[in-house]
Amino acid sequence: MPESGQLASKLQGATDHGNPDALMPLRHSPLIVLAVLWAMLWTLISVAESAGYIHDPSIPYWQPLVLIAVPAITVAMWLTFELRSARYLQVPLDPPRPWFHRHLRRLPLLAAGYIVIVIGLRQVLFASAGAQYQHAPWRILLPFEFVKASLFYCLWLGLVFGTLSQIRSREQSVQLSLVQKALAEAQLARLRAQLRPHFLFNALNTVSSLMQSDVQRADRLLTRLGDLLRASLGSGEADRVPLREETHLLRLYAQIMEERFLGRVSTEWQIAEDALSVQVPAMLLQPLLENAFKYGVEQRTGATRIRIVASRRENQLILEIHNSGSTLHPGWREGVGLTNCRERLRVLHGQAATLDIYNDGAAGVVASILLPWDIANQ
Repeated sequence: MPESGQLASKLQGATDHGNPDALMPLRHSPLIVLAVLWAMLWTLISVAESAGYIHDPSIPYWQPLVLIAVPAITVAMWLTFELRSARYLQVPLDPPRPWFHRHLRRLPLLAAGYIVIVIGLRQVLFASAGAQYQHAPWRILLPFEFVKASLFYCLWLGLVFGTLSQIRSREQSVQLSLVQKALAEAQLARLRAQLRPHFLFNALNTVSSLMQSDVQRADRLLTRLGDLLRASLGSGEADRVPLREETHLLRLYAQIMEERFLGRVSTEWQIAEDALSVQVPAMLLQPLLENAFKYGVEQRTGATRIRIVASRRENQLILEIHNSGSTLHPGWREGVGLTNCRERLRVLHGQAATLDIYNDGAAGVVASILLPWDIANQ
């Protein structure tokens, strides 16, 4: 839709669809507020011009009232009819020159019409009351009124243009936000689609490694894998889930891996109670826990301890996965899982969330995530 059509739809009834930010003609348009203020300004100008009449006790009170009311009512009626049409929306705002050129072409006619109506009405009203309308000589009055009307009309056009430009800018901002949201949702869907097969492959590979050597353990693994898949599918396609739901999936996955590496790994859960209801990106921690088992347990024969921590620090949620069985070597690179997690954090939270992987001295490797602690999400 062209920009003039979008503005016209806002000014001429878009609120019928329930949009509180849309604008209806006359009653809710920002141009109406501008028109009311404009009419008040004309009234004040008329009051200033009639100051001599107001303070002269020899002049009847109705005469200054007529002098003030006639231009104010004239301008108010003109603005009423002006804003009932889509005149200001028939030409695009960009570039500005055609828009101003179209409206300035009416300036001589409008200024002349204003002078004829105002002076004519004053003459008629004064004459009907048996008085004479006293004014400056015509050679002074006509140029003065023409210049005054022209200046005020040009100023009115500038304010209208600024108001409509602001509406247009707001529309474009809303449209840009919708586009960015759609792109972010599409990107998140793509990232989630990458995680599920990656996770499923690793889990099935775990079962496959036991099928020939220990059928009973492989059977237990398949049962727990079924539980994990049911829980994972039950979470739907939400971008964020409560930490309680995320840790439930992690525990099921950890049980599978503990069964695979029986006697070689122990897991410890330190989840703060007040953190369980905080929303976190779905399946955010699962790739990190996978890495802890892959690099901290699978590649060594000794016992490994994995610790999952969730706590609050001021307005941040801290999520950490510690493993005691590995070390980051110089030149190491992030795999698909870590890259996926980092990208999802960027899409959902921008710079408000971070992911760090670092050596914790002799204690092993720590994967640490900082998320905003948003009470509104709970």
